[in-house]
Amino acid sequence: MKYLVKIALGLFVYMAAVASCKDDDDSGITGFSIDKEDITMGADGGRDMLTVSSGGEWAASASEPWVSISPANGSGVTECTVSIDSTLINGMRKAEIRFIPRGQAPCVMTVHQTGYGKMIYIEKPDVEIKASDNYSKRYFDMTVTTNVAFKMNTEYDAVPEKEWLTLPKDPTVNLDRGSRPRTAKIRVEWMMNPDFDIRTAKIHFKPQNADDNLEQPAVVTVTQKASPKIEDNRSGDSLALLTIRERLEVGNNWNPGENMRYWDNVVLWEEGDKDLPKGENVVGRVRSVIFNMINTEESIPHEIHYLTYVESLTFFGNTNTATKSITLEDDVCSLRYLKSLTVSAYGLVALSDDLVQLGDRLETLDLGSNNFNSVPSILTKENFPKLKSLNLIGNRRSVLSDLREANDLVKYPDGIGLFFNTKDDNTLRRLFLWDSLEELRLSYNFIEGTLPDFKIGEDGVTGYSQEDVDAFGGDTIQYLIKGGADIPKILPKMRKLSVNLNFFTGNLPEYLMFHPPLIEWDPEVLIYNQMEKGLNSEGKMVRFDNVPSTFDAYFKAFPKLKEKYELKE
Repeated sequence: MKYLVKIALGLFVYMAAVASCKDDDDSGITGFSIDKEDITMGADGGRDMLTVSSGGEWAASASEPWVSISPANGSGVTECTVSIDSTLINGMRKAEIRFIPRGQAPCVMTVHQTGYGKMIYIEKPDVEIKASDNYSKRYFDMTVTTNVAFKMNTEYDAVPEKEWLTLPKDPTVNLDRGSRPRTAKIRVEWMMNPDFDIRTAKIHFKPQNADDNLEQPAVVTVTQKASPKIEDNRSGDSLALLTIRERLEVGNNWNPGENMRYWDNVVLWEEGDKDLPKGENVVGRVRSVIFNMINTEESIPHEIHYLTYVESLTFFGNTNTATKSITLEDDVCSLRYLKSLTVSAYGLVALSDDLVQLGDRLETLDLGSNNFNSVPSILTKENFPKLKSLNLIGNRRSVLSDLREANDLVKYPDGIGLFFNTKDDNTLRRLFLWDSLEELRLSYNFIEGTLPDFKIGEDGVTGYSQEDVDAFGGDTIQYLIKGGADIPKILPKMRKLSVNLNFFTGNLPEYLMFHPPLIEWDPEVLIYNQMEKGLNSEGKMVRFDNVPSTFDAYFKAFPKLKEKYELKE
C-alpha cells in the first residue's frame, strides 16, 4: 500500500512540473489560430488588437499598403497590433492579412474600412451679429469641413429680398487628399441693419456636383440685431448723431451724457434764428453738423435721414481717400431743409441719380478732393436750379504732370481722377452755361483742352444789357454794352471762379478777360496759373497763350473798378 501511495505521489509531482512548464513555455501549443476573422474600421483609421496562437513560427503580411501588423512574425501566443490608415475615398475598401505558419496551411483575416460620405459640416450653424459695428469688424468666419466642392447662396427673410450679406465670390477648400475632409474658414461680410426689427438670413451650402448627395443639409442661420429706435425729437437727433459717429468711426468726441449744444461741430436751432422753420417744434433740433476724421468704405449712413431739420451737413476727411470708390447714396434726399451739403475727401466716384430730389432746396454742394473720373451727369442747372456754389476741386487719385500716362490701366486701374478734354467733352461748356452759379471751383484736376467758346445767339447765350449794367452799378461796366457789345454774358452771377492747376492750353476768352468780377477772382493764381511743367495728352506744355501782364485793358474797360481795386501810392 505504501508503495502505491509513493507511485501516486510521484505521478502528481510530475504532472505539476509539466503544467508549470506549459505556463512558462507555449511550445506545447499545437496548430495555429487567430482570435478574429475580420476587422472593420471607420474612415479615419486607427488600431485594433489581435491574438495569434501558434505551435510554431509564423509570419504575416498585408495585401494593401494602408494596413500593417506588428509584430509580423512570432511563435506561441502573440499580441499583435493592426494599424489602418485613414482613407481617401468615399466607398468601402478591403484588405487581407495573410498568416503563414510553418508547416501548416495559411490563414487569412479580412480588414474592411468604411469610406467618407459626401459631407459639408458647419461647426456653428447659428450666427448672431450686431446691428452695426466698425467697417473693419463687419464680418464673421464660418468653419467648414468638407470633402466636396461646394457653392453658396443666401436666402433672406424679407420680401422683397434685400441683400445684406456678402459671400466670397469663389469659396474653395483645398481638397488635396481625395475624399478625406478638409477644414477651412469662410469669411462673410455684413451690412448694418438700419431697421428697428431683427432680421435673419440663411446661407445654404450645396455641392457643385448635383450627384453628390450630402449625408445631411448644410445651412447657417444668421440673425442680426435690430437698430436702436430713433424718434423724431431732440433725443432722436442725438441718437442719430452717435450712431452715425460709430458707423463712420469719426473723431467727433461727443459725450452722450452731455447736452448736444455743447458738442463740437454741432449747431442747434435757436429762437430767433433766420429761416427757423415755422409751425413746428424745431428749437433744440440739429441745424448743422460736421463729421471729420472718417474711416469708412461706404456712403453716408442711413441714420442721416433722422436729422429732420438739418440745414447744413459736412463730411470731410476719409482715411486713404485716394484708394476708395464710394457712391453717394440717396439717404440725404428726404432732408427737406437741407441747403448745404459737403462730402469732401471722402472717396466718392459716383452720385445716386436720386440726389436730384435735393434740387429744389440745395444751394451749396462741395464734392472736392474725391475720386470722380468725370463730372456727374446729374449736376445740371435744370436738376439743381437753386444751386449757387459747386466745388469740384482736387479730384485726383494721384500726382501726375504728364497726361500721356493717363490711360495706363496697369498703373492707374481706377483712373487718375477728373480727366477729360474739352475738345471731346462738353462738360465744361455745360457748367459755364449754368448762369445761376455764384461760385464754381474746378482747380487741381486733369482737365485739358481750351476753355469753351460762346457766341451770342447760340445755346441761349445773350449779350449784356443796360439792365445788367444797372445791376452792376451803373456806368462802372458800360464797356460791356458799348466797346464790348459782342462779349457773351457767361456766368453773370459768378463771384468766385477757379480753373487753375489744370492742363488748359489756347487763349483766355474775352468773356473772362472782361468779366466784371475778374479782379475779385485773384486771376493770376486761380485762372491763369496752370499745372507747373505740365504736359497734355499731346505732350504740349500747358499754359494760356494770351495771359496779360497787367490789368490795364481791364481797368480801361472798367475805370471805376480801377479806382476801387488799384493800390494807391
